[in-house]
Amino acid sequence: MMTFYCAVGSYRLKIEQGHKVPYIQKLGVLHPISTLEFLIWTTLLWEVMTYQELKEAYVEQCKGLGMDTPPLDTLLDNLVARKLVVKGVGYTGVDALYNMLADAFVIPYELSGVKKTATAVKLFLKGRLSFMETVQVLRSGSMTADEARVIDLIRQTPLSTAELVRCFDLNLRDVSTPDKLLAGLYPDESSDQAHIANEEIFSQNTTPVLQTVANLYLDRKVILEYA
Repeated sequence: MMTFYCAVGSYRLKIEQGHKVPYIQKLGVLHPISTLEFLIWTTLLWEVMTYQELKEAYVEQCKGLGMDTPPLDTLLDNLVARKLVVKGVGYTGVDALYNMLADAFVIPYELSGVKKTATAVKLFLKGRLSFMETVQVLRSGSMTADEARVIDLIRQTPLSTAELVRCFDLNLRDVSTPDKLLAGLYPDESSDQAHIANEEIFSQNTTPVLQTVANLYLDRKVILEYA
């Protein structure tokens, strides 16, 4: 069995009693988060990691804190229960990735040129990006046809990964209004998000759409939301 983890939402800093306090914003709501939970969340932001990879990163980062830290499982289970981190389990990597992303809504996230440069340099200085990876991030901008198609769809309305697969199946490109979305994806009363997620795992478009969504996420062009 394989298990993958990634972060949900985006972070916001609020000034409280003169100090910056982190919150995770998910579906427009701010969720409080502890320092160590925030460490785990930021480790997973724009990453897809196995449990072992996450555990190694957590142990390494805790070394410099100079304090007793709880086991990773305690914090991680709480983040998953609050849906601030989402996980997927499967017999294959594709199954685990689909189970993690099928119900996750894909939201476009665009960095300005200045902010993108600053973020890339910061990640490089922290050792999160190699020199060549930093150059690639700064030069990136072009997208594949599938990536451009996904971005066009989610700019019209938030869509889950399973819904994106269905859009590819039906060659549906216009979901700009609720009526068009419902007529295209939910033509009868028995259709719902769970129904689509269960069906689309067998689609020939599942793997390419999963790869596309994962690439956009890893390239910091989208974030994930989870109800």
